[in-house]
Amino acid sequence: MKDHRFIRKLMLLSLMTLWGLYAHAQKAKEFYVTTGWMYLAPQSKSSTLHMVRAGDQPLDMELPNTAVRLGKSNTVGLSGGYFFTDHWAVELTAGIPPKFDIKGWDILEPLGKIAETTAWTPILQIKYRQPIIPKLNASLSAGFTYCWFTSSKITNNQLDLMLGGPTDMRISGAFRPAFSGGITYSITDQWFVGGNFSVIPLSVDATLTTRNQTENRLDKYKINVDLNPIMTYATVGYVFKKRKK
Repeated sequence: MKDHRFIRKLMLLSLMTLWGLYAHAQKAKEFYVTTGWMYLAPQSKSSTLHMVRAGDQPLDMELPNTAVRLGKSNTVGLSGGYFFTDHWAVELTAGIPPKFDIKGWDILEPLGKIAETTAWTPILQIKYRQPIIPKLNASLSAGFTYCWFTSSKITNNQLDLMLGGPTDMRISGAFRPAFSGGITYSITDQWFVGGNFSVIPLSVDATLTTRNQTENRLDKYKINVDLNPIMTYATVGYVFKKRKK
């Protein structure tokens, strides 16, 4: 009989301990914020450059073996979310817009860096969070981003010479789906650390406008670039706990 009482007490103590550990997780109707370091790695490849206009004359002339690649970038990230149930949340992730180097590829590779651009990629997602063990949670998220680019410019005079004169660049924006997965570890009932990764299937068009000084005209070129960035995000976060009534 004493053994049974001891076992019951031990089970009760274990359940109370587990409940206390799981209490560190975010609950329904709680806001949270995070900040941390983002590493963005485009899995880029491109079409060849096409000349689509010479002055007033439309064209579709390929410039063989004229491809580009995007370099990697780092930035400070920010996110905020709201748990509307114990498992489901809505989350917005953004950060200081990172700058990317655009490098020549194929016959343009000897030029090295030929351009640069700044990317804006806020991500809005629905997140599902599931405890794995006490204090440790895993999550999966899906949503969308609208990615656009600013401060896009040619930085290599040799490319200007190849195209016939000073060249401006514009990169199109796009709505795309975004998918994420991650883990968080609760340090206290309000502070936590975590890490997650996101993938975005993203393809954009870049338009180059050259002031052709030899022919005294405006020439236009286009190139399609598959970016498909993978983003990793190491975070520290804070939960705004509900006030007890």
